[in-house]
Formats: sequence, structure tokens, C-alpha cells
Amino acid sequence: FVGPTTKGQIVAEAGSSRLPTICLCFHLTSGCTMRLSAFLLFLSIADLVFAEVGHDEHQTKARQLAKLKPPFRPIPAFVMLELDTIDPAKNRLGDRVRLTEQLTELKRAGVDGVMADVWWGVVERDGPGKYDWTGYQELIELVASMGLKLQAVMSFHQCGGNVGDHCYIPLPQWVLDVGLKNPDIFYTDMSMNRNREYLSLGVDTEPLFQGRSPLDVYEDFMTSFRMTFQSYIPSIIVEAQIGLGPAGEMRYPAYPLAFWNFPGVGQFQCYDKFMRRELIRHAGSVGHPEYGLIWPPHHDDVGNYNYSVDHTRFFSEEGLWTTEQGQFFLEWYASMLIKHADSVLERAQEAFQGSNIILAAKVAGIHWQSKTKSHGPELTAGYFNTEGRNGYLPIAEMMARRGVVLDFTCLEMANSELPEWALSGPADLVQQVQDAAISAGCLFAGENALPRVDRVGYLQMHNQCQRAGAAMASFTYLRLNDNLMDGGENWIEFVRFVAEMRSGRRFSLWTAPPQSKQQKRAHITHHIDLDHADLKRMSRMLRFGGRQIIGVGDDEGPTQDYTQAKQPLAPPSSGVVPGVQAGTLAGRNGMPMNPRGNVHKLSTIRLGVDPSPPSGKPFTL
Repeated sequence: FVGPTTKGQIVAEAGSSRLPTICLCFHLTSGCTMRLSAFLLFLSIADLVFAEVGHDEHQTKARQLAKLKPPFRPIPAFVMLELDTIDPAKNRLGDRVRLTEQLTELKRAGVDGVMADVWWGVVERDGPGKYDWTGYQELIELVASMGLKLQAVMSFHQCGGNVGDHCYIPLPQWVLDVGLKNPDIFYTDMSMNRNREYLSLGVDTEPLFQGRSPLDVYEDFMTSFRMTFQSYIPSIIVEAQIGLGPAGEMRYPAYPLAFWNFPGVGQFQCYDKFMRRELIRHAGSVGHPEYGLIWPPHHDDVGNYNYSVDHTRFFSEEGLWTTEQGQFFLEWYASMLIKHADSVLERAQEAFQGSNIILAAKVAGIHWQSKTKSHGPELTAGYFNTEGRNGYLPIAEMMARRGVVLDFTCLEMANSELPEWALSGPADLVQQVQDAAISAGCLFAGENALPRVDRVGYLQMHNQCQRAGAAMASFTYLRLNDNLMDGGENWIEFVRFVAEMRSGRRFSLWTAPPQSKQQKRAHITHHIDLDHADLKRMSRMLRFGGRQIIGVGDDEGPTQDYTQAKQPLAPPSSGVVPGVQAGTLAGRNGMPMNPRGNVHKLSTIRLGVDPSPPSGKPFTL
């Protein structure tokens, strides 16, 4: 279309294999027109103007611009912080300087915000109703100062005992003390092993904790959080993810690492006296009181944690799970989990009422042995999802009624990446849950189950998010660590992935703005004067190699003693290596990238040698 708009602005676009796609904007007076010949003349002039850039670069830009049409709606990108960001022993930020640098890098990479666990075992450890938010006050203030958002996880579970747990944060001691006298408050397997990761849903309404039930305890905790940080909600703290089970996920602890190995079927977790009581009541209510006496299943029927479904009488293709009694038990087992989640989310709604914060809950991605008819591992985890039955639709419908976002894991996994003997279909499972959320009218959020820093993993996440379409609320990357922020290829690929998520486009080529156009890091406030610099800081100053880091604070580490040298020594040169500028390969202004990229090498300065600075000013880097 060529012609004046209502505001007197014309936008003309053209593109071909030999001419780059160009957008020309002309501000015209009212009633002014432009003929096609004039339009072509402008394109010819533009071609001459840009001719010096080079024909090859024209073709590259044309290919890039041809892919700018967003294939899906841009998606907010978050990153999970490390589990011990708050030192559990001190209830303070563990390493403020390191975290500040990490958050600055994330902000420069385009990340919308971060996710952090708010540990029940840290905040309320001193006693019932005694909340200490000191560490989280520091964290939230730091996140806000960086211009980032926060997803806060109400973590009512233990840290330790699950894949990726590198620290140990137990439940509050006053809760564990109750468990010493009454161990049935914890989930229990058929061998009477007590799992202390999370309180059994069988005690949800039992006033066992100084007159309060677990539901009361959870609500009081969330209410205290809202009242303490109400000035940050929802401008900074945009989401509260409500923990509903071990690892913060809505599930039973069916596969604890103390007993389980991949891809074992797991075990049912309903042998404590409170769950047995609920089963007996339910059996009587449906007219089969005898079911409450012979169920849950016996060890001989289900095997141990590491059995395959085909090696059990219960989970095999035509096993007990297909019988009337088996269906009765599985229906009850799954409905108890949904009831528990609904009750906790109802308390969360009351605690955060009027705050306009987003509420979310996580569902686990139990993908192993999912290609069998029974989906045994999903059954023991509490998801009644079998061949011909969608066990995730009732969960999505419950969350839709509560207005809660359904967060699901393992978006990074492709079916072909898992061994055939695991009978695993993670990609199919993600799509099933997405379809359930869309059908129920529930927003869907995603994350990766295991850390991935490779392009293949990012593309899989990208594809799964693209498939969800308008139902996709956000994506949270697991997890911030040194391997991700390596300053090299891992970080480059991550920044590329974030840009794709936020723009709704896929970039087949990826580079960075020239150094002269990059903004300085937010935490750098000054440059170091070499004539007056602390010599112990100089070697640290150069430890960033080709990065633009100057003026970093003191930290621990070996230094070279320049004062004891017989003659002036030079600080170690950074060397020319594939550089990282703004988290991506750095190119020189006005020149195309070479295969290895470029860095701006820091000059080697000999102490005591006058570099003859201009205008008599002290020499600075």
C-alpha cells in the first residue's frame, strides 16, 4: 500500500533477493500523494546510499528481516535463582556481590525477572507465628533496584531429597517435633518409610500445631508475606507460586531419591493412619466399606520403587488398575490430591485477596513409562492419567476455577532424547497438559525440568511455548548457576533464547551491538585510576578477560604481589578470546562478524611507566 495515512505518514516496504528490505517513512502534508515512479526512485536512492555497506551484508539483513514476523506471542522470561540464595543458617543474602553481578547480567540479557523460593523452614523456624523476613527483604530490595520482577514460591516443603537439590533446608523444627510424637503427619509408603519433605494431605484440617491445622499455618504464612511486602505487590512481586507438595509440586512424594532410580514406577504414599482413615470413609460413602479394608494395594501387587510396570500385577497392561476396585482406589487417590490443592489455593486466594498478584501452581512432569497403558509412575504420583483417560483435565479445571496459572515442567525434553527402555514421552506429555489447560480455560506456564545450555534444548522449549499460543503466560528457566553464566557459548545461547522468547521470533543468526553502543553495567560506578589503584585489586580487575568490567569490588582470591618485584611488572594480559559483550559475541562496529568473534583487548600497562596521557590527566582504563 502506498498513499497518505490519516496522520500524513506513508510507510513503504520492499524487498528482493538483491535489494535489502527497507522501510522508508515520509511525513507529508495533508492531501499530498506520491506516484509509483517516485517511490521506485526513492528505493534506487536508498540502494546507492547503503551500497557501501556491502552486498553480502545486504543479503544477510534481508534474510534476517524476512524472519521478523512473530510466529507466536512474545512470552515473559524468568530465571530461577539458586536454592540457597538466602543463606538458610543466617537468613541473609548468601553472596550479595555475586548476586548483584548475576542480576545485572540477567537484566542486560533482557530477562523480565527471577524466581525465588521463600522457604517456610527459614522464615518461621523460630516458632509458630514468628516470621523473620530479613533475608527476603534484602533480596526483594535488590531485585527491585535492578528493575527486575519476582516470582515468589511459597515453599512449604523441604529442600533436599530431589533431583537438583544441592542444599538442605528442613521444615521448621517445631513442625518436626510434632512428627517425632506423631509420625503419621508425614506421607508414608507401604514399608512405613516416613517422608519428611512435606506434610501429609491427610492432616490438612487437623489442629496438631498449637491449635492450628496445616491449612491455617499455610494461610498465616502467606498473609504475613503479603503484609510485609505489600508495597512491592504487584509492581515487583508479580506472582506467587503456591507450593502443594514435595519440590513445590502438586504430587505425592512417589519417587524419593533415597529409594528410587529412574525410571522406576514409584510407590503409593497413603499408608499413614490419616490417609487410611480417609480411604475407609470414602469406601463407606460409595457403598463398599470392604474396599477400605483391603486397599491400598499390597506389596506383592505393586513391587518396590524401581519396578517396571510390566513386572507388577497392578500396573501391567491388563493389571489390577483396570478392575473396578483398582479404579475405585485410583479415583480416590487422585481426588484427594486435587482436593488438597484446591484447599491450599483457596487459602492462598484469601491471603492475597485484593493484592492483584498472579497465583500459580506447579504440576510435575512424570514422563517415564508414559508410553505404557497404565502410566504407572503418574498413578503413584497422584495423576490418574491412563490410556483413554486424561488425568490432567480435572487438575486444569480446578485451577481454572481458582484463576490459577498451571505451571508445567520438562519443556526442554524431546521424546527421542530419552532411552527407549524408559518408555518415556515428555514432549507428548507437555502437549497433553497444554491441551488440558486450553480446554479448561486455564493459563499455562512452563519451565525446564533439568538444566540445559545447548541450542537443541532451547529450540525444544521454544517450540513447546510456541505451540501453547495465547495460553502461554510465562516461561521460567531452571536455573541460575556458574555453568550458565560462563561468559562464553552457554551464556551466548541463553541470551539468544531470551531474545527469541521476548520478541516472538527465532534468530538463525545472532550477534551483538558494537561496543560503542552498549550500555555500561548498572553496578559499575567508577573507573580505576592506575596511578592510585590498590595493587591487590588490579589482577582481579583483569580476571574478566575481554569483558567490559572495570571497577569491581574487592573479593577473596590470590593476587600477584607487584610491590616485591625487582622491576616494574605488567598485570597479566587478558588475551584475545571469543568475547562476550552484552552476553553475546562481540563484533567491531561497521564490520561483519568473523567465525570466532572479537573482543576489545585491555591494554597492558606497566606500573611506573608514564603512558603520557593527553591533557595531563591521570591514565585510566
